Amino acid sequence: MNILVCMKTVPATTSVQVDGQFRLKRDGVKLQWNIADEAALEAALELGGTVTVLTMGPGKLEEPLRELLARGADRAVLLTDPQMAGSDTLATARALAAAVKTLGQFDLILCGRRAIDGETGQVPGMLAAMLDIPCISSVESIDQEGPLFRRLENGVQTLKTSLPAVVSICEYTYTLRLPGILGMRRAKSKTVEKLCAADIGLSPEQCGLRGSATKVVAMDAKFPGLRKGPKETDISTFVASLRKEAGL
Repeated sequence: MNILVCMKTVPATTSVQVDGQFRLKRDGVKLQWNIADEAALEAALELGGTVTVLTMGPGKLEEPLRELLARGADRAVLLTDPQMAGSDTLATARALAAAVKTLGQFDLILCGRRAIDGETGQVPGMLAAMLDIPCISSVESIDQEGPLFRRLENGVQTLKTSLPAVVSICEYTYTLRLPGILGMRRAKSKTVEKLCAADIGLSPEQCGLRGSATKVVAMDAKFPGLRKGPKETDISTFVASLRKEAGL
């Protein structure tokens, strides 16, 4: 199979700053690969075939991508362009979809189900919609010859899908292997491919803040606490109260 894994770097700290447009300041901040994306890469490596990793971000991600080549990926692509800074999930999915179409045909696209910095979980579904292929989210186990096991709030769902498809993988389900000596030697001889917005056919209006459907207008720090209100365990009573509050 020809497999693409979409990966994202996230701040390796709980203390981050934002600029005047409420974008995360990543300069000088230590970055790490998103945990669920690492699981997606390991799932791809275990499935076998040709594995390409794709990420969007600054040029300094070239070396972290080379590390993924040392861990077993066959090809690494960095989508980097200052115009893409501040992309929301829609602009991100649009850029990834355009990159996928530029890179060629893939039998399977794997993603982490969510990133620990934004926690939206929206990109895999948007990416699949833009590519007009099926999407299965929150998968805990994937097998080329067998079913996929998808985690739900009330249990596990067993599914099969036609290919190509987008599948998002839960964090901690697959442990990404360490790089070996042969892998590190092989990675040194490989080139990390770089693409900009023009390379994938996107205009400035489709990228970054200009291409985003959502805008952050304010931020405030909130600390977790106990929720106020009565505890309700009967589902029908709870639904009735919600309908009443909504005026239905």
